[in-house]
Amino acid sequence: MKVVDYFSQNMWPDRKTIFSAILIVSLGIRLGFILLLKPNGFYLGDTRHYDAAARHLLAGEGFGEKYSRSPAYPVFMALIYWSFGRSFLAVRFIESLLGLVLVVTIYFIANKAFNETVAVLSAALASLFPHFIILTGLLYSTNLFTVLLAGSIYFMLKSEENNDLRYLILSSVCAGLATLTIPSMFFILPLWLFWLVLSRQHTKQVNLFRTLLFSFIIAAMLTPWTVLNHQKYNRLILVRPLTHTSFPNLADLDAQNERIKNGFSETTEYLKTHPNGSEADKISHILGNYVKHPLQAVKYMMSEIIHFWALYPDRLDTPSRALQKKISIEDFRYVSLPNGVWKMVTIISIIVLLPIFLFAIPGVVLSCPLDRKKGLLLLTIVGMSVGYSLVYAEVRYRIPIEPYVLMFTAVGLVRCFEFFRFVTKSRELK
Repeated sequence: MKVVDYFSQNMWPDRKTIFSAILIVSLGIRLGFILLLKPNGFYLGDTRHYDAAARHLLAGEGFGEKYSRSPAYPVFMALIYWSFGRSFLAVRFIESLLGLVLVVTIYFIANKAFNETVAVLSAALASLFPHFIILTGLLYSTNLFTVLLAGSIYFMLKSEENNDLRYLILSSVCAGLATLTIPSMFFILPLWLFWLVLSRQHTKQVNLFRTLLFSFIIAAMLTPWTVLNHQKYNRLILVRPLTHTSFPNLADLDAQNERIKNGFSETTEYLKTHPNGSEADKISHILGNYVKHPLQAVKYMMSEIIHFWALYPDRLDTPSRALQKKISIEDFRYVSLPNGVWKMVTIISIIVLLPIFLFAIPGVVLSCPLDRKKGLLLLTIVGMSVGYSLVYAEVRYRIPIEPYVLMFTAVGLVRCFEFFRFVTKSRELK
């Protein structure tokens, strides 16, 4: 893609100053946002589980007998508690710094995959993007996962660029940590391995070695937690135990829709009677469900992918008054938001996301033919969106791949600016 670097010519003569300003604004917005939140309050139900697990870790009790989520975020919280005391504000402050790291990493990835013009614009968009700002205050694992995913991609591109195994190792470490934060990384990893195997920069033998090394490091990082899960649940669980009721009922899609409307209450009841799961929860049984019902799986995927790419958060448990009341009774720290707030969030989401997608789509088209670097970004987007559509999709699950959507948005904006400038000059010449 040939893009004239207008920022270096006329518009932004001092690029370092502009980038520094973007970072200052990014951090300022995030710090301002977390200061508006209730210091000892939380806004998502999962936070209480992470907080409890972090306290158990500090007390030398492991994650706690009832903890059944991924391990990385409670460890992250526990380290902050150990350093600064048990404080949600301290966690949010570190999350704000992570948000700044994400903006910087987005800049470096975009600079490698596209050019510096797109990189600066991508960083500017990321600094103001509402999803990334809100993440810093939610006390939720998505922000950490998003940064680790971006770090893995950056080091992967560095390894490709410099032919340096050290960067590939760093990429695999970030990928392993990301997987231990949110297991949706498994949706992406097969496509990344395919990308590594098909490199034209090395021989087939070298490609195979690099792919096996990348896989081995991730597997080694997952092994201790997998062993602990096997001892507890007596079945293969790579990161987080998920019951078969958490996966779609492909034999009866109408019943599956009812299950979603009811907030997966069936899963809650199932866990009460089967706290450690059953034979039906084995991976082989769950995968067999898709093999037996291929057409229903495709139909379900097409429906869920619409929810994944929705312009507003159409599937959030938090607005449910019944759930808010339940959590408030269990933990006084839970902060309930008025319904009016969620209506405002819907309106703002549509206003922000609609132009982003309108420019991202032509940005993808105008980036063709794709090279390996851009291809890695697209594979990441496709892997996450297809993976979640086969299970269950919400807009918040999309956040980790939105940095790469913003990069293609930046390409679309630059190309539109190029076209506008070309038309303007043509008219002047006439």
